[in-house]
Amino acid sequence: MQEQKPRNAAKDFASGLLLVALGVFIVVDALHLKIYNTFIDAPGFFPTIVGSVIAVLGGILAGIGFKLGGLRELREVLTGTYLKKFATSESTVRVVILIAMMVIYIWVLLGRMHFIISTSIYLIGNFLYLKATKHWWLSVIIAVATAAIVYYAFKLGFGITML
Repeated sequence: MQEQKPRNAAKDFASGLLLVALGVFIVVDALHLKIYNTFIDAPGFFPTIVGSVIAVLGGILAGIGFKLGGLRELREVLTGTYLKKFATSESTVRVVILIAMMVIYIWVLLGRMHFIISTSIYLIGNFLYLKATKHWWLSVIIAVATAAIVYYAFKLGFGITML
């Protein structure tokens, strides 16, 4: 018989609560869409169903997490020592740096220079930071080729010019 992995009640509880909040947000937002004839053919009908399902499933997940002691675990997790350890961990710092690189790409590089150049810079930076290849020049070739392929695929295939 296969062994079951232990569940993390705090993650279940917190994720469930976030899903409930997301589902409620989707439903409320969908109900504000204009109704033309009836609600069934209104643009908010399907999002209302999806948001309701997300909220219900999130509620079930939060309930399971709560039953397994998720609230108690969550209080332990949110102590200062755990949060400090999390904020200074290598994986957290790595994710923050990658998000910062993405923000720079989106709000600084894109639109200010040609798509192939800005995307190549972004990809080269990512490849070098993540040590994706053994040689830096291979990262440059892959990044430039990828950016050019994406640019021309959109331009020739879809008729969309990327700036």
